[in-house]
Amino acid sequence: MTAKSIQRQDLQVMQLFVDTMVGIPQFSYPAQQNNAPKPSGDFAHIRLLEEYPVGIPSTATVTQDDLTTTRRIFSPVKLRFRIGVVDTDGIASSKVLHGWTTEVMKQLMITTGYGFIRCTPISNESAKLEKEWEMRQGFSVELYATRTFEEVVDNITQVVISGQFVEGNFLHDLNININN
Repeated sequence: MTAKSIQRQDLQVMQLFVDTMVGIPQFSYPAQQNNAPKPSGDFAHIRLLEEYPVGIPSTATVTQDDLTTTRRIFSPVKLRFRIGVVDTDGIASSKVLHGWTTEVMKQLMITTGYGFIRCTPISNESAKLEKEWEMRQGFSVELYATRTFEEVVDNITQVVISGQFVEGNFLHDLNININN
């Protein structure tokens, strides 16, 4: 998977979460769509702001032969999203702020592999607009996920160690040859 496809998957999962919380299919959209028309009515726009690793990755051996070992790495990450909600009555904003711990959301998190950390209001964006044509509310949402990738490493098939050991007036040659 490429970084772009992983980011797209993250956005799709967040869209699923938001749409489920507010109870309106296709309520949310990825932010910054080039030349896309603005959605009509109430909607949410979502942007992935950052991703960073947390904790220490876990590694498991997948396959191993005489020459190589394939390892699968599970790396925990924290994702921070920005959700902007445009709604006229404030109900969708309230559901986004408070709807993360419902049973349906817990089930979605188990199914998707993403977990909720926190949701905090960013600002009342309506106050920033010159004219209040629409009510806006921004949220910062943090989720955790696990990134999984594989690596193939070469096995050590032989070791040759040579050296000298000095003991008083004696010089001892050391040669250790370990072949697989």
